Amino acid sequence: MEYWDIYDKNGNFTGKKKGKYEKWDNDEYHLATEAWIINSKKQILVQQRSDKCEILPGIWALTTGRVVSGENTRQGCVRELKEELGINVTQDECNLVKSYLKNRLGMIWDIYFIRKDVDLNDVVLQKDEVAKVKLVNTDEFRDMLKEGIMCEYDEIYDLLDIIDILD
Repeated sequence: MEYWDIYDKNGNFTGKKKGKYEKWDNDEYHLATEAWIINSKKQILVQQRSDKCEILPGIWALTTGRVVSGENTRQGCVRELKEELGINVTQDECNLVKSYLKNRLGMIWDIYFIRKDVDLNDVVLQKDEVAKVKLVNTDEFRDMLKEGIMCEYDEIYDLLDIIDILD
């Protein structure tokens, strides 16, 4: 069973951990991470979730995952990219952009930008998690959101605005 460390709403580790399917109290949070790989053309690497996924099957999204017990979100970001896409990054390449408290989900969710040129031919998909990958610019990303084929959350538009002004 996968275990997650328990934090309070201020991001303080409580010293407890729980299994993925255990009951959580309203004041308990776990860590999650999301990786935005952005290449030198300001294209974003997106992945289509496998139809076998329990959550959001077939939807386009970013590389996202829950952080396992003993990891911080930067370590989780590195691990998720390796597991889901076979992409190696270092913790130093993972730049924290935003941290969100998601009360409804019981998560402290850290968003990382990784500036890296990735050859899609080198990507190794974790078939149970990922069906396809592609690179899109911010306009194409927004179009996918409008079409309802991209995972949408309130903060995603602010993150796209940040990419638009990157050097």
